[in-house]
Amino acid sequence: MSKLGQVVESIENYNKFVLDQVKRARTDEKFGRELLGRWNDIKAKIPITRTPTGVPLPRLALPEIDEPGEIARYLFGEGLPGEFPYLNAAYREMYLEPVREIESFEKNGGKLDKKIPQTEEPTRLFSGLMLAEDTNERFHYLTRHQRTHRLSTAFDGPTLYGIDSDADGVFGKIGEGGVAIDTVEDMIRLYDGFDLGSPNFSASMTISGPAPIIMAMYIAAAKRRFGPKVVPKLRGTIQADIFKEVQAQNETIFPIEPSLRFLTDMVEFTTREMPRWYPISISGYHIGEAGSTPVQQAAYTLSNGFAYAEMFAERGIPIDQFGPRLSFFLDCGLDAEYIALSRVSRRIWAIGMRDVFGGGPKAQLFKLHTQTSGRSLIAAEFKNNLTRTAAELVLAYMNATNSCHSNSADEPFTTPSEEWIRLAAHGQAILLEESGIFKHTMNMLSGSPGMKAVERAVEAAILDEFREIERLGGVLAAVEERYQRSQIQNAAHR
Repeated sequence: MSKLGQVVESIENYNKFVLDQVKRARTDEKFGRELLGRWNDIKAKIPITRTPTGVPLPRLALPEIDEPGEIARYLFGEGLPGEFPYLNAAYREMYLEPVREIESFEKNGGKLDKKIPQTEEPTRLFSGLMLAEDTNERFHYLTRHQRTHRLSTAFDGPTLYGIDSDADGVFGKIGEGGVAIDTVEDMIRLYDGFDLGSPNFSASMTISGPAPIIMAMYIAAAKRRFGPKVVPKLRGTIQADIFKEVQAQNETIFPIEPSLRFLTDMVEFTTREMPRWYPISISGYHIGEAGSTPVQQAAYTLSNGFAYAEMFAERGIPIDQFGPRLSFFLDCGLDAEYIALSRVSRRIWAIGMRDVFGGGPKAQLFKLHTQTSGRSLIAAEFKNNLTRTAAELVLAYMNATNSCHSNSADEPFTTPSEEWIRLAAHGQAILLEESGIFKHTMNMLSGSPGMKAVERAVEAAILDEFREIERLGGVLAAVEERYQRSQIQNAAHR
């Protein structure tokens, strides 16, 4: 049985374990009392905050249950935010506004003055146009009023294929749909004015085929500006997802097996020398944009991730070194599956990494960047795209994404203009800062009967896809048979 087959078995076994714990909590009085005592202790320690109108709310919402079996189902089947199996969130608190005074129902019943650190903004905005200087100007525009500078970089077609701008036949594609980067000097100009070694700065680069080359150029540019000691301080992500390219996006420059070796070389280097860098972003977004169903997007992304984990482990890189440096990137559209797609993906990844690969808590985290769906945007009456993107943002944050990019309404027919980019950014600011949906309470919208139904259906469908890939011999064998690609094409033409 391959590793992917073992993952399926581990999910099935864990689900059985949860049911066993539910049964035990109902039949073993001592165990039931322990669970009830733990549950009451958790609830008692949840701080209370107040809305601007004075209404008290807990900073963590939990279901109103006191029956030991249901408590077991929640704690083992879902977990508190930040606890295995991470269904509700990778971290205990996300998006919540900092408060200075917290009312707490602790033993003393008094008020505590606590300072909660200001959370990092989850907003990321994707940009790349024309030459490095032009994109640099856009980067400064986008980050003008942000506490942290998190830049997400789009590259033009020639760069994505590893072709220089002075090559024959590419003149009309230079700077189209992304920025043209040919040299280290271009890379210096691209991020000019930003402190690349600062903890408040990170660069994300959406490129896979020539990713190790672009990575080397970025390191060289950083060293020229800040000296060699900056390298361990560099923070960011490079996509480098070869499986996704072969399955959906087509931007590869080497055959798949040499590409995978080249990728593993880069992961080995960055894991050793760049502890704050994510050397691969395992990407379902482009699979979704190519026409897949939401379930296919999640299943292929997760199975690709497990295949990479197996490959890196075989190279001899310790799981607890590379595991925490893996990140994920999913689409968020308007289909019902997106109500829980990322939640289910987070749970599957955690169980598989723990029970099959032996990863510790940090390696179990499904660290997710979400982008609203470009595929859902329509050129006709394009202003309606503002509403589409707003709905997708709510779904993304319901799923406790770690960071998010919101698309611009004018994207169906042009490189986004400053006006529509500003509105896209404001959509996230309004949701997270003006509205009270996410800033007062974790788990605000989790756990409805409808969401639970979607979770069960999505998990079962993802496992069915895993079984089919396992039947074909694993991810690489399925890729060679064009399985994922054919399934995506079939879904796109439905």
